[in-house]
Order: sequence, then C-alpha cells, then structure tokens
Amino acid sequence: MCEATVFLNTADGEQVLMRDVMQVRPEGDLLMFASLLGEQKLVRGRIDKIDLLKHRIYVTPLPEPVAT
Repeated sequence: MCEATVFLNTADGEQVLMRDVMQVRPEGDLLMFASLLGEQKLVRGRIDKIDLLKHRIYVTPLPEPVAT
C-alpha cells in the first residue's frame, strides 16, 4: 500500500501527527488528513514537502486567527 506518515514541524523538531494517511484535502488554510480506517484530523497549516519515495508529508502549523 502507499500510505503516508504526516510529520508536524515544531520548534523541537519533527513530530508524527498521523500515520497511514490515504487522503489529503486542503480546505483554505486547513488540511484534512484521512487514514485507511477512516480516522480524520484537521490541521491549520501548510504543506512544506511531500517525499513520495519515503511516503512522508511535512507540515508547518499556522498560527490560529485572532478573534476580534
């Protein structure tokens, strides 16, 4: 199978956000990740790099919008 692992870039380095990702769907500044088993995660961020050979997706979080 061709599942990917999503890594979140943080100040402390890379942290695994989600494994076995089968679908990535951008929704504005949000990214929806879905796994083979139907698990979903919604993250405010941007994709920095996709490594298809290693099945990895690297994401940098975006700051939350300021409420007015």
